[in-house]
Amino acid sequence: MIRNLILAVLFLPFVHAGAARAAPGAVLATPGALTSATAATFTPFEFVRDGQVTGFDIDLAGAIARHLKLQPVTVNMQFDGLIPALQGGRVDFINSAMYISPQRRQAVDFVPYLQVANVVMVSAARQGGITGNDLSLCGRQVAVTLGGIEEDNARDASARCVAAGHPALEVFSFPTAQDTAMNLRAGRVDAAFDSVYGAVTLMHEMPGVYTVMGRPFGTDAWIGFAVRKGDVAMRTMLADALHAVQADGTFAALLERWNLPPAENVHTDAQAPAVRGGLLRGLSICWGYFASWLFFRAAMMTLLVTVISLAAGCVIGLVAALAQSSRFRAVRALLAVYLWLFRGTPVLLQIVFVYNVLPGFGLRLSALMSAVLALSLNEGAYMAEIIRAGLRAIRPGQRVAALALGMTPFGVVRHIVAPQAFRVIVPMLGNQGIGMLKTSALVSVIAVEDLLLVANQAASASFHYLEALSAAGLYYLALTTLFMAGQAVLERRLDPAQRLAGGTLFARLSRMMGSMTDAR
Repeated sequence: MIRNLILAVLFLPFVHAGAARAAPGAVLATPGALTSATAATFTPFEFVRDGQVTGFDIDLAGAIARHLKLQPVTVNMQFDGLIPALQGGRVDFINSAMYISPQRRQAVDFVPYLQVANVVMVSAARQGGITGNDLSLCGRQVAVTLGGIEEDNARDASARCVAAGHPALEVFSFPTAQDTAMNLRAGRVDAAFDSVYGAVTLMHEMPGVYTVMGRPFGTDAWIGFAVRKGDVAMRTMLADALHAVQADGTFAALLERWNLPPAENVHTDAQAPAVRGGLLRGLSICWGYFASWLFFRAAMMTLLVTVISLAAGCVIGLVAALAQSSRFRAVRALLAVYLWLFRGTPVLLQIVFVYNVLPGFGLRLSALMSAVLALSLNEGAYMAEIIRAGLRAIRPGQRVAALALGMTPFGVVRHIVAPQAFRVIVPMLGNQGIGMLKTSALVSVIAVEDLLLVANQAASASFHYLEALSAAGLYYLALTTLFMAGQAVLERRLDPAQRLAGGTLFARLSRMMGSMTDAR
């Protein structure tokens, strides 16, 4: 939540200008469409099933769009990117079961649509004497969702414990409700505060793992659509459409379809028997994820972003490295600013800036192009220093000697400098490629469906956290192994000694071991 507010403040000047232009009528991000942003990791409100975003919120947004005679469009991204995407004008509103809190009201306006409540959830195997939201929580470790109403409820419970002379709660805030459930299951915390709907879904999908202690509390909390601060036209349009959907019975039908009764009437004590399967069942589920088209497509998207960004970054880095020796002071000064800016700010900030702020200057790129541009510029700043180090490793006397033999300057670079410099650069280039592969996971914050985003959403829909994340980890290991193999091939081809020795990989390894024995 704090990061969202910081990003919102950074984008405030552009947002304010956009909001002023929006009056007096609502201006849509895409003409003819009602575009909403969601983080599909909160079953049953929004989650991914069979590669499609679904849930109560998605159906509700569709009903509202149809009432307004608009095409519903859902942009799926990480929760951290929702408010910046809204502030940057990429979407019309946030539709992600967002709790209405005083902190969030400082950044956005809300259209409330559903009252919710929370419960105390514990591990079925480790209840530890906890009886509910009472003094039995004092001194315990409690997990909550970052920025949610659960955080406020946990702080209130801690204050009650201190007032009664008991130890305060040790509150741990996690990015999503999915992370909260994972840490409770792993035994890292004693209890967790979750919404009644999330708790019921967890117990239904993972019987015998979780249980709820006590009755629901905090029934005065609401979730709602978030719109840009001061965008009265959009807020009024959504509120009127919501009222119409409620009046014609569509809203009640959606509540029944997704099993969302009034918060105070939710019963959480009935559970199904535990489903057991052990290691073989877990491996089968993991393989199902790994072999699925959804995960393969996400892995290819991760690879595509990595390769394009790395290649573009190398080109940018080469130009920047050569420009550092320019005789024009203005060029060197401009290059110094570029290196300072992109090496001195977080990659996540650069990605969000390109995606959400550049449209305010008339440059509106797709999510994929925004990700590639941001990562390429960031990579170019580091590659400039790596290439510069490779060029400086070549002794100036070799250039002078080549020129004295009648070679052209281009020929000197082509035949003398480049081959030797590239041999120096390859190990660092390999590390940069592997680092870029892992850094690409950040692009999910601007709705690029990379491997980590797909894994998180698959886990939130099925609650097979270990299996889904393990499948993603296997893909990352396979891709990094591919990069390592490519690096090894390049190094071998650029090393004259290894080229002359030749032979199979086994023969080369045998020679290496023999030389080590002789040395001893």
